[in-house]
Amino acid sequence: MKFSELSAEQWAELQPYLDTALLPVTGLTGAEMPHEATKQLERLRDVLDTIELPFKGRVVTYPAVQYGEWTPETIRQLQSVSGNLRSVGFKYVVLASAIPLPGTGETGADLVVCPDADKQLPEAAEVNEAVRKLWLGRA
Repeated sequence: MKFSELSAEQWAELQPYLDTALLPVTGLTGAEMPHEATKQLERLRDVLDTIELPFKGRVVTYPAVQYGEWTPETIRQLQSVSGNLRSVGFKYVVLASAIPLPGTGETGADLVVCPDADKQLPEAAEVNEAVRKLWLGRA
């Protein structure tokens, strides 16, 4: 479910069921040619599909963090956003990215779903298992 699909009344009613915030991280720098930015956004869509589709009804997708070099400031921003999402009622925060990201300890998220160092996207079955383990307290 997208954040924009929830009214205040719906949020109050559905909050007990929507316990996971999905935060997309695009990882653009502004140095991409238009076709490169398009490719990166398509890869992000593919990663998001491995979470949004099978877990619809429990996950709320927030607007993407679009730009940012991987500096300490960017990592602090992700930690802050993760904390803020928890403060509004989410039990879990999942980062999804088209580029490799630092681990959960660095970003403040409970799970990071992103390509590996060789830029291979995670398999849907792996993502499904990781999310389920997170919810079962085995992550």
